Amino acid sequence: MDSLAHGPADLTATSCQMPGKLKSWKDMLDVLPVPAYLCDEAGAIVHCNRRAAELWGRSPIVAEDALDPWHTYASREGHRLSLTDTPVGDFMRNAAGSVRDCEIVIERFDGGRAIALANIEPITDEDGALIGAVGCFQDITDRKRADHQQRTLLNELNHRVKNTLATVQSFADHTIRTCGLPKGAQDDFEGRLIALSRAHDQLSRGRWEPIDLKSLIESAVAPYLKAADGRIELRGDAIRLGAQSSLTLAMIFHELASNAAKYGALSNEAGRLSVSWSVSNGYRPPTLVLHWTESDGPPVAKPAHLGFGSRLVQQGVSRQLRGMATLDYDPSGLRCTMDIPLSSTPG
Repeated sequence: MDSLAHGPADLTATSCQMPGKLKSWKDMLDVLPVPAYLCDEAGAIVHCNRRAAELWGRSPIVAEDALDPWHTYASREGHRLSLTDTPVGDFMRNAAGSVRDCEIVIERFDGGRAIALANIEPITDEDGALIGAVGCFQDITDRKRADHQQRTLLNELNHRVKNTLATVQSFADHTIRTCGLPKGAQDDFEGRLIALSRAHDQLSRGRWEPIDLKSLIESAVAPYLKAADGRIELRGDAIRLGAQSSLTLAMIFHELASNAAKYGALSNEAGRLSVSWSVSNGYRPPTLVLHWTESDGPPVAKPAHLGFGSRLVQQGVSRQLRGMATLDYDPSGLRCTMDIPLSSTPG
């Protein structure tokens, strides 16, 4: 990112004697709703509109700038830059095409700082020779400030959530041991807490942006990939899910994978697991259809009552994702089908 600084304050839009070919640009720049300026073939500023003067904190003093048009252009380290080191200087030197969205820092005369995207377009004569350039800025200072504040808040939130999950795990470990509950209960609880923590880490690493569905499923089956040795198949469309739906599905996939490892297709050396998904446009609204299919594992029988995992699968999909999940306890292997409206998983 480059940095731009200017000298004495003078907020009057400035112009000077300019070649005839450039004069027709002056009035157009003055009515533009964005900061804009005009340079000659040497890169010297010959005109800027009021919005540019306000963004800089002054109008360029054309007499000075004509001799050394960017003498106060400075890098982030504070070193002076020559004309050829600036965006407009680079443009004039190479004349290879337009400059698009070059991010710069503008050091204002009043001590403030603005961040802008600089764009430069060439001006040529009838023979195609470069006779000048027109540049404009998009002030993104407020957006950058908001992004920084959001990152700071997210980092603080992520730190607090990790501390909270660690505290909950410590409390649960102590409580389960002192109550004399079986170790399996502690393992189940810790496994669910770890799955929740893993999903949260995925979201925090991506700054809570949408997550790819496949990565959620891969995370759930990752502990069993080595033992399964190629017996797990994942295939489907590239689908990105929002934060809340990602957390819900991460817990659902954890329960399905854990059940498969304890009782289903991943509990022996022959069982296979296939997970496929696609978007069906035959539904209104478009719907994510996912199939979790186990085969060649121990014979499956419908349980006498639904456990926590089964209830989480069905109720999580129906209540939180406004979809439908069915569990088919086929003797050849468990099958789970989910129909989830994409409108409930904004990504």
